[in-house]
Amino acid sequence: MKKGRFCFAASENCADLLYLSGFSAPDAFLWLEFEGQQFIVVSPLEYGRACSQAKDGIRVLSYEEAKKLFGIKKLKISQIIAGAARIANVWNWETPGHCPLSLVEAIHKTNLKTLDGKTSGKKISIKAFKGDFCPGRAVKTADEAEKLRQAENIAQAGLARALQIIGEAKVAKNGNLRWNGEYVTSEMLQGEINAEIARNGGAATGTIVAHGIQGAFPHNTGEGAICANEPIVIDIFPRCCATGYFGDLTRTVVKGKASDIVKKAFEAVYDAQRTVLQMLKPGVKGIDAHKKADEVMKSHGFKTDLTNETPYGFIHGLGHGVGLEIHEKPSLNLRNPDPLVAGNVVTIEPGLYYPEWGGIRIEDMAMITEDGIDNFTSCPVFLEIE
Repeated sequence: MKKGRFCFAASENCADLLYLSGFSAPDAFLWLEFEGQQFIVVSPLEYGRACSQAKDGIRVLSYEEAKKLFGIKKLKISQIIAGAARIANVWNWETPGHCPLSLVEAIHKTNLKTLDGKTSGKKISIKAFKGDFCPGRAVKTADEAEKLRQAENIAQAGLARALQIIGEAKVAKNGNLRWNGEYVTSEMLQGEINAEIARNGGAATGTIVAHGIQGAFPHNTGEGAICANEPIVIDIFPRCCATGYFGDLTRTVVKGKASDIVKKAFEAVYDAQRTVLQMLKPGVKGIDAHKKADEVMKSHGFKTDLTNETPYGFIHGLGHGVGLEIHEKPSLNLRNPDPLVAGNVVTIEPGLYYPEWGGIRIEDMAMITEDGIDNFTSCPVFLEIE
């Protein structure tokens, strides 16, 4: 049975479409594949850019070219797909699950009239694709690896700016940090990090600077004045504006002296991360990598309870894939029994979280190679800043 595939979205927000087409656009456009051919249909506004950016083997069509090629009178996306089905005699189509329902309904309602007014008598079947519409995204090419390394370098530039400010900051009489005459807050550090990322060609949203007990909640972005001697979790995950690929990086630091429990937790997390980094290679299962990190941190005396009213300990997965999305396959967690393969790019980010004092997380991003890993993260790991 012959099948066609299509995707309709804005590729700036749809990783599948950006991966398929190579063309980044803020407005929705159509990608089609049938009988070994690929097309994208774009507006006049984007036609020139699409011709220069689209991947090899993709035919870029203007609206007028699409009308002529697919034999349609009305310029509607549903009619373009219906016209393609008619001229290719392909009546079964697959699309990602995020395809607009209104488009699917419009395609089903079309009568597939030809230009001479005759109907084909055929109906189009459209199914949401089960599984990954672009499974190849999980295995990065050498070109993608360099784009991810560039994105990680952007993240490291943002971190360097944050560490510079924390290092230069003075401790006020009330224990808060002051820099350039103002208190150092989560919001101020986030702004400085994001500005540095922008200067390096990236865009950052959701940057985390969670200090003290805020760090006990992994996705708490943080707020308010930062004090000396408390842990500060800094998690930066920018997107490179030129390529669309993400970097991901976390470090935890203390301005001044860390408490004994924070030092002990830091050593446990760092030991877990180093242990996993040494074991990663093709064939290692995501679930086993997670279990190893948990085992190491437990050996340091840190327990996990996910059933507690406020879960504590190692309360999230060890890592996740990174690419055109910040979270994609493969995962390093208890739900993934699949083995890693060369070309996977994953984060390794063990963490410990306790509401009494906060959290510790250390995160690198690395590519699985034939005999181990290529770690894209080169910034040092340390806890205390004088």
